[in-house]
Amino acid sequence: MKISTQWRRHVNAWHESGLSQADYCRQQDINPKTFSRWARHELAMDKDVPLEVIPIQIVQSAPAATTEVSMILRLAQGAQLELSTAVSPRWLAELLQCLA
Repeated sequence: MKISTQWRRHVNAWHESGLSQADYCRQQDINPKTFSRWARHELAMDKDVPLEVIPIQIVQSAPAATTEVSMILRLAQGAQLELSTAVSPRWLAELLQCLA
């Protein structure tokens, strides 16, 4: 079996599993960075897969007691991730791509 065929099977299995990339990699004992690279490669190669826009809603709330401002990402599966607004937009975009 070619290495790309093996990764294509993993990417397809990941899509069908409904798991996050991190959870799938943990379950399959796969390096997450390597998997992410192959997943991007496979998606780029598959012209029939439409790109999805992930809707976000920005809600302004009362400032926290601390001086650091944060943002909360609420994912469809119920998970919640709190981040500092000091994170790089590029890093945040890569994170959202990995979570998609």
